[in-house]
Amino acid sequence: MSAQQGLPPVITMDDWYRSPLERKVLKEVTRRNDRVALLYFGGFMALVLGSGALAWLALGTLWCIPAFLLYGTIYAFAEAMEHELRHRTPFRSEWLNETVHWVICFMTWREQVYSRWSHAQHHTYTHLTASVPADAEIAVKRPPSYLKLATDFLRVSHGIHHLGNVVLHSVGIVSTSAKAVVPVVEYRAMCRNSRVILALYVAVGAWAIVAHSWLPVVFLLLPRAYGAWLHELLAITQHTGLRENELDHRFSTRTLRLNPVLQFLYWNMNYHIEHHMFPNVPFHALPKLRKAIEADLPPAYDGLLDAWGEILHVLRMQRHDPDFMMTPAVPGKTANVARERADAHAFAVDAQ
Repeated sequence: MSAQQGLPPVITMDDWYRSPLERKVLKEVTRRNDRVALLYFGGFMALVLGSGALAWLALGTLWCIPAFLLYGTIYAFAEAMEHELRHRTPFRSEWLNETVHWVICFMTWREQVYSRWSHAQHHTYTHLTASVPADAEIAVKRPPSYLKLATDFLRVSHGIHHLGNVVLHSVGIVSTSAKAVVPVVEYRAMCRNSRVILALYVAVGAWAIVAHSWLPVVFLLLPRAYGAWLHELLAITQHTGLRENELDHRFSTRTLRLNPVLQFLYWNMNYHIEHHMFPNVPFHALPKLRKAIEADLPPAYDGLLDAWGEILHVLRMQRHDPDFMMTPAVPGKTANVARERADAHAFAVDAQ
């Protein structure tokens, strides 16, 4: 159902299209697994600590610039893990979900309660702009703001929004954005969590002052900004440039093929259509889910270059026509979109 046909006055998750999936397979792919999640978490933290050690050893040399860029780039992928923890799907044990979420929220400038409820709204209103409320997590709105797009690679608007909320909630002031999505009964927990997160950030700042060194801040608070570039390149591909106001994730969401290293760091969020269709499926089961419903989905994009070639084409077109959007090749729905994809590919080749 599209905006032209009219969206329902009240939208729920039941209004969204889901690809047919056998009950047995659904049961298998929704099974959570502590061991797998711990292996991923442990592997990710090992990469963070290892790259951090390299950055430390490179201090005082010119190698510190690429070393800190590597460290920050890996560190910033905590955002992908935090996204999974909002769904409470990585671990079977709830205490593990909650404990690890505290660690990752510290790394990503977030507070747990607001983050979860805000993201729940995104899943209910994914890429809907004609609904009330609308999707509040649209990365690149029409017409695009190139200043915001550029500063997003340093997480400027993200920091203002989430850190601003942490400060407000710490003193008991519930922000307008939180009032729009968080139930009143959750306010106390949200404010309590915000005080803890803010206290930890202040402690890092105090450590830096006492040590007469910026290193605690550079290692613990700033990597989410100076290392955000690669995660941001991936995150922007999720929905940007695709159709809005469609209650079918196949029209508004991308799935990408990635190499094993990026897919590991990204916690399989490159399977993004599948994640939105079945948000209760843990990250580790998304490749299996893809195989089960692949015949009903658009072809996966061939990595970042393919997806960004299309996005750059859309941004160029929207400079003259803000309503321009790409229509994916959805089986049985849109067979004749090859011309649009060919134009996007040609633009990507020209840009190179």
